[in-house]
Amino acid sequence: MKLLRMQTMLILILSLALIATGCAKDAQQSASEKAGPEPTLKVGMMSAVDAAPFYHALEAGYYEDEGVDVELVLFTNGQHRQTALQTQQVDGAMSDLVALITQSTSDFRLIGTLSTDGAFPLLATGPLTEGTTVTAGTMEISVTNYLLDAYLKERYAVEKVFINEIPARLEAVVSGQLDTGIFPEPFASIGELRNLEKLTFEGIPRESLNIIAFTEKALEGKEKQIAGFHRAYERAVKDLQRDPELARTALMNAIPALPEEIRSTMGLPTYHTPSLPSESFTEEIISWTEGITGTEYTVGPEDLFDARFINAL
Repeated sequence: MKLLRMQTMLILILSLALIATGCAKDAQQSASEKAGPEPTLKVGMMSAVDAAPFYHALEAGYYEDEGVDVELVLFTNGQHRQTALQTQQVDGAMSDLVALITQSTSDFRLIGTLSTDGAFPLLATGPLTEGTTVTAGTMEISVTNYLLDAYLKERYAVEKVFINEIPARLEAVVSGQLDTGIFPEPFASIGELRNLEKLTFEGIPRESLNIIAFTEKALEGKEKQIAGFHRAYERAVKDLQRDPELARTALMNAIPALPEEIRSTMGLPTYHTPSLPSESFTEEIISWTEGITGTEYTVGPEDLFDARFINAL
């Protein structure tokens, strides 16, 4: 009789334990369902070689590995990218230091978190003759204007012609209206197919002018996702450093209508481990931007950048 009572009590205890475990699992499942799926991080890309590590990370599954759902949104027009940022269609985007500086005086600010690596060759109908006046196509308030000065001002008298749209700038060079123009890769290599000469300048700029920047709202609300995004980027860069052909593959797959002929000729940058611009370089670009816009910007690196994500790598 005593043994029967002990068996009954043991069965009762086991039953209660199973019920408790089931309730706990139900509670966890309910909490998970209530929390919902992780929010998607939407990041704007431009049709430039900077984008290669981000698209390679997507192809390699690195974002998923890092627990973040990333959507890369490709823009072919800077104004469309800016509109998407301001209307919160994307959380961040590829941008540049000049844009960060000029936007620092507005109500809508972007904060840089990661330098990216681009390439901006000149295209010309032939060699440029030193000591002569060179007509050159660029954008006015942009990193391409800064680069044009850095490339040419020591050896040429430069007459700048401001043409924002890349196709129109290219046609002006092809037709001989301009001696040269500045273009991002891979579009510079497309221009090379039209019998233009591609001119590159080793060591200029000394640091990257391009940057990934996020809205203040995204930095506050999607910190976890942005951290995973940076970890995936770091992994992708290591791959591209080992095998640059992966960058060409990512770009050919991601950017529509790239001619297969430029796969081997497009100029790739050296993809660097995650970093941000130095204080001295940032101050140089602020000073240059003030000169071109006639505006004083009371900002420094601490206002333009958020280093916590690369510092955590």
